[in-house]
Amino acid sequence: MVRVETRTFTRVEGSGSADIIIEDGKVKEVKVRLVEGPRFFELLTLGRDYYDVPDMEARICAICYLSHSIASITAIERAFEVEVTEEIELLRELGLLGELIESHSLHLYLLVSPDVFGQPDAINLAKKHWDLVKDGVTIMNFGNYIRNLIGGREIHGINAKPGGFGRYPSEEELRVIEKNFKEYVRNVVKILELFASQRPFGARFDVNIVTDKYLLGDKLMTDDGSLFDYHECIEEKALPYSFAKQSRYKGKIFMVGSLPRLLLKSKYLTPTAAEFFEGYKDLLMERYVSRNNLAQAIELIYALEKSGEIAERLLDEGISGNNVPIRPVEGEGIGYVEAPRGVLVHHYRIGEDGKIKYSNIITPTAMNHALMELSLYEEAKNNLGRMEDERVMRRLEETIRAFDPCISCSVHMVKMRS
Repeated sequence: MVRVETRTFTRVEGSGSADIIIEDGKVKEVKVRLVEGPRFFELLTLGRDYYDVPDMEARICAICYLSHSIASITAIERAFEVEVTEEIELLRELGLLGELIESHSLHLYLLVSPDVFGQPDAINLAKKHWDLVKDGVTIMNFGNYIRNLIGGREIHGINAKPGGFGRYPSEEELRVIEKNFKEYVRNVVKILELFASQRPFGARFDVNIVTDKYLLGDKLMTDDGSLFDYHECIEEKALPYSFAKQSRYKGKIFMVGSLPRLLLKSKYLTPTAAEFFEGYKDLLMERYVSRNNLAQAIELIYALEKSGEIAERLLDEGISGNNVPIRPVEGEGIGYVEAPRGVLVHHYRIGEDGKIKYSNIITPTAMNHALMELSLYEEAKNNLGRMEDERVMRRLEETIRAFDPCISCSVHMVKMRS
């Protein structure tokens, strides 16, 4: 038996690696170790007042804090049977779009593009392709502007609240979005062919899981259009080698993220994004994990166009800035959000005193964990006898990078019986 240990994954958020077990000339097993320091957010929220919880959950991640905050808020509002206004829904969607713009541009321009050009990192890439890197940083800043506007600050913002916001954007701030989004769309269009040129790698998958709306949702949905709550069909299990639990959909490996969103929800795409989806549909329909990079590029166009649409609508209609009153009652709620990396779940049970009695969080990277292992299995199987080759090791890393994992989000401790 031979055990091949990858180096720590680079150009991903958090710390992880993989063990590939080869026995009798065949790949026997792959273990993806997500070993970022364990998080205790479910435990930390127990007994806390509901109003404080979204601000705490925003601390889970610096990249996708607003997704966590809004998923938390949505779960709380559903537990209390509170319906917010369309204005609040639009502003939350705008914030999520800003987060998606920032996250996707970071991933594509600075973390994946070096692979396409054979460079070790974005610093070396900038020496030869400065305009590409500059475009990426500029679009990232635009996404950060939107997220800062809705979330209150670029990292761990606390402006989004149950029932509304602490502060609402001004007309002048919204006009910045309306004025600039089209320029950034043109920049993204220039790089689509770059990611379309990548040869397919990783595993092919059959099952997609998404929310029933594009970024917010009431239920989860799979390929046949059936709607369900996560606990009805998704099974989680703890692993002895990883701090992240692993998920299956009715026993099957599945994927969440940009590629599943495009495959199942293309009807929601904005005009330019829809045009390029149709143009690259054959590549996306291959369902190779690596096509998630191309899907992110198309979705980046969608997010830019949609943020412009929402800003224009809010400017036309005006912002009232009215929050919805919240009255705690005993209840249970699940919040579903499409974070940049895929479906995010926050689930609470709350007492009549407004205190959290039960908390569960499932993140996109934890949902994709099983597919990560299958993808490395396929790559290792195709490269048996060459596992010490540096090019093979780079391909294994590129395979993990295609998921755009957020490892820090994924690691949660579970109660073990003594």
